Amino acid sequence: MSDDALFAWDCETYSEKNSRRAIPYACTLINLEKLRKKLEKNIFPNINPTDNVPEEFYDKLMNVVEIFVGTDCIDQMLKYLGQYDRKRLILISHNGSGFDNWIVLKNAKKLTHCPLKTPRGILSFPLSNPDEDLQKKWKRQKEIKGNYLQHINFTCSYQHESSSLAAWGNSSNLPANLRKIADVDIAKYTQDNWEELRHEWEPYAKRDTLCLGACLIKYNQVTKEVVNQNMSNNLTAPSLSLKGWYYLYHYEKEMVEEECYETTRMVAKHTEKENIEKVYTHTNPFIRNFIRRSIKGGRVSANRKSFETNKMDEICNVLKEYISQSESNNIIDLLKEYSASTKDKTEVHSRLKKNRMY
Repeated sequence: MSDDALFAWDCETYSEKNSRRAIPYACTLINLEKLRKKLEKNIFPNINPTDNVPEEFYDKLMNVVEIFVGTDCIDQMLKYLGQYDRKRLILISHNGSGFDNWIVLKNAKKLTHCPLKTPRGILSFPLSNPDEDLQKKWKRQKEIKGNYLQHINFTCSYQHESSSLAAWGNSSNLPANLRKIADVDIAKYTQDNWEELRHEWEPYAKRDTLCLGACLIKYNQVTKEVVNQNMSNNLTAPSLSLKGWYYLYHYEKEMVEEECYETTRMVAKHTEKENIEKVYTHTNPFIRNFIRRSIKGGRVSANRKSFETNKMDEICNVLKEYISQSESNNIIDLLKEYSASTKDKTEVHSRLKKNRMY
């Protein structure tokens, strides 16, 4: 997914006096495409990590960060996102699985999808944007297929970088005044004083989101260059590693020159390798079906020890006998021809079941 559909976001909360429940009073949001264009053109190539961003440009960066204030800030943010004419958006927060995604879950007016909850927290929380104006606009556009809802997915960058945001900003070599402000006691802002102390917490909140956005841009640039992946379609670092290995196995990478503003830069281009044995991952429908049929309940363990079996050859031979004109040895091609055939399949079913192959 491109950066214009990716957002870094954060929310600030106070603790309710009686229930001790976290109540959001502000949300900050920044579009990664807008931020990337400003940083690549003016900051990243020309500034050392120990230097500060010039003050006049720093103010422009802070103005790129959107802020929504009030106990209905989640609804305000969703309303704002309705102006983006895209069916799918991804909002990434740091430690969203342990905090921010829970805040959205508690404050969303209508839950339209089930969150992905694991022992790590809420890794993914999909939500349909309830903005009626956007729905009416898309209904008037005949080219929109499917429903007229904008789908927003709240994910967590902590599953990729498990350090604090301050440490991540330091390790990403961000300019000094784009890193997280560390000396602010956010707990002092309460139900009684958050409104009058806005001048204190607003720069802190915006800077947090600015730091996260810059870290995400650098992270996505590196992973895109190396393995043609980014955080948008990988909820965790292990997932990105698996898909990255799959790409490196099947694709050649070369560096090509492309235009970038008033100059050029080298970017990675991936082309599929020829004459290579395909590796089918868990995303392949046949492998997924095999895994589901193999699980009989309880825990499933994966071991390093490899094993070999001739069952696949036996299945192919049975299918080739049934499809007499087929010369293919590919199980997928054979199954497609088998499914399309109108001949009686009773004997084939019996042979496959007898040998526990089907």
